[in-house]
Amino acid sequence: MIRCFFLDSSNKTAYTFPMFKLKVKQVRLVTYALGLVASLLLGILGFRFLGEYLTSRASDAQPQNLAISAITQNSAKVVWTTDQENQVVIEYGTSPTSLTFFAPEAIKTKTHSIELNLLTKETTYYFQIKAGDRIYDNGGVPWTFTTLAESEQTAQTEEPAEAEPSLPPEMEATPTLGEDSQEPSPSPTLTDAETSAKDTDCDLNEYKSRFYTEAAEYDQDDNGVVNLRDWSLCNSTNKLTPTP
Repeated sequence: MIRCFFLDSSNKTAYTFPMFKLKVKQVRLVTYALGLVASLLLGILGFRFLGEYLTSRASDAQPQNLAISAITQNSAKVVWTTDQENQVVIEYGTSPTSLTFFAPEAIKTKTHSIELNLLTKETTYYFQIKAGDRIYDNGGVPWTFTTLAESEQTAQTEEPAEAEPSLPPEMEATPTLGEDSQEPSPSPTLTDAETSAKDTDCDLNEYKSRFYTEAAEYDQDDNGVVNLRDWSLCNSTNKLTPTP
């Protein structure tokens, strides 16, 4: 122990107080303790930074906007995007616990599109995406789709028939005969001279009596059947007022 002296000049009194001298061993122990604490803090910060980095990397490879399209009897297409380029493999099968088939991707990309072929019709398939040693399985429940049946495939491939052009309403109207009107009578047999000439009187009753027959004289459009349209064409051609 060391004593230090302090002299008070006013009353000529000397004071003393003790000072402790640390040993070399004690200094080393304090240094080791401080170093251990600093190492623990650095380790905790390092693990935290590494965890955040790995989480960020995993998030960049997480499939986004995944969709299953172009499903047929024996194929389907899976498309999705990622924040970073990677090259993956789709593992799939007919059971969520047995994904025994593989469909690898050809190149690294952010926009992914993989076709699954040689599938069986009317069968439910399950799949997950594997990128390196990381597996994305839709939160523990593999994605799924069902291939089409033969009838569904046929319905998809058939194209709708083109609609036939329709006539104006006044042309398509079926003439309504009065109660006193008689059923249309068969068209009389005409000579070659008569068949070449078309009716110009445009008498509605005459046309009514020959509706749905092959009377060439009244068949103004030469389509093989007399109807209301022929009477309309007669009027438009000869500009006559129809006979009541």
